[in-house]
Amino acid sequence: MQKQRGLSMVTMLAWGIILGGALVLSLKLIPAYSEYFGVKSVLKKLVVEQSGAPVSDIRESFDKRANIENISSVKGEDLEILQDQQGTTVTVAYQRVIPLVANVSLLFDFTAEERHGGAGK
Repeated sequence: MQKQRGLSMVTMLAWGIILGGALVLSLKLIPAYSEYFGVKSVLKKLVVEQSGAPVSDIRESFDKRANIENISSVKGEDLEILQDQQGTTVTVAYQRVIPLVANVSLLFDFTAEERHGGAGK
């Protein structure tokens, strides 16, 4: 007689639970990373278009763009804006908590920085 091959029911259930958990985890993480890349995109456009503008205008422009891009974790007041002879640098650091199950959560620290050169560049 030949030995049977294949997966047992218990093994199939175990793999189903593992794959299901990985799917749920990835579906919860995608919005956080999507928002982070949206923040980076807005900052990149912002430093190019608003370089040399007053800080209040840069913050206001960020808030408008963030509303369009559906960014809720960062506000214009959270931006660190440095303007000097080398140009304009805008930095933001924020945390995002992703609840998983019951009292278990994931904490992400995101930092984004964009720089645009001064008049000589």
